[in-house]
Amino acid sequence: MAEEEFTAPLVRVKAEGEWSSDLDAVVLYRAMQPFPSSSWDWIGLFKVGFSSVTDYITYTWVKDDEMNSSEEATQVYVSKEEIPVWGGDCVLCYYSGALQCVIGVSEPFKVAIEEGFSPERINDLDQIVAGEDFHQ
Repeated sequence: MAEEEFTAPLVRVKAEGEWSSDLDAVVLYRAMQPFPSSSWDWIGLFKVGFSSVTDYITYTWVKDDEMNSSEEATQVYVSKEEIPVWGGDCVLCYYSGALQCVIGVSEPFKVAIEEGFSPERINDLDQIVAGEDFHQ
């Protein structure tokens, strides 16, 4: 087999528009080469620099959450409840259930921090919960 077959992505994946936990989001993907798709295919949201396919922040099933499909691209829905409030630099990965591997990775993109979110609020909640006695 030629080297391109190993290095060329089978799927091109892209985050459409702004991403934040305040808004539902859309993933666009397009098959660049034929591949065996299955109902077990999913697209995961990962922090830039992830090291394992199990490091996803969230994922969406490609077939279950498909919104629109054309020859150009397929749109997949991601609920705002699934998007992290803390934001950060992320990538999307298309995982093939049939091939048992990632077959496409998006360019890095920014997930916006939720409006009004501050990491200090999380730390305060952690301290409150740690001080509570839940074993009464």
